[in-house]
Amino acid sequence: MKAEIRKEDLKSQKLSWLCIEPMLLSVRGQSMEAKKEVYMRLNEGQQALYLFYSYHNHTKSLAEFYWFSAYNIIDLRSWSGIRKGMQFFDLNEMIDVLDDIEALITDVKKSGETWHEVSPTDLEHDPQLLQQTERLYAAYRQASQQAITTMNEWVRQHQDLVLEVKAEA
Repeated sequence: MKAEIRKEDLKSQKLSWLCIEPMLLSVRGQSMEAKKEVYMRLNEGQQALYLFYSYHNHTKSLAEFYWFSAYNIIDLRSWSGIRKGMQFFDLNEMIDVLDDIEALITDVKKSGETWHEVSPTDLEHDPQLLQQTERLYAAYRQASQQAITTMNEWVRQHQDLVLEVKAEA
């Protein structure tokens, strides 16, 4: 399963996204089964991109970052997969940030084996949580930009695994 791109897209800062965009868009609004089915048909590099962008594209605001991090950790249980994807690309700074996010969510929302409900409004009611989340969000935004640069370069070096370049018309 490969994405089709134009030759000029090889220079794009969105290259790694373009390689996984068709797969993610094809399962938008679908069941977890459908999402998992597409994921399982991808190679290891594509799986790493798939999980990263399925998370990253939902981190546009502080509240969204907080809630979607918790959702991936608690409900989807995809956090270890996102982390493993960053290991695939040898992105240690991002792994450290992901570990810090997981520790924060676990400290705040888990008692024993029980998870407490997470809401984006948690940040409005807990100034300490807000401050910690702001710090992690800043670190995440910086690490994610480096991650995207690294993933783009990986795609350029492994084009045959992830994309097909459209022939010029």
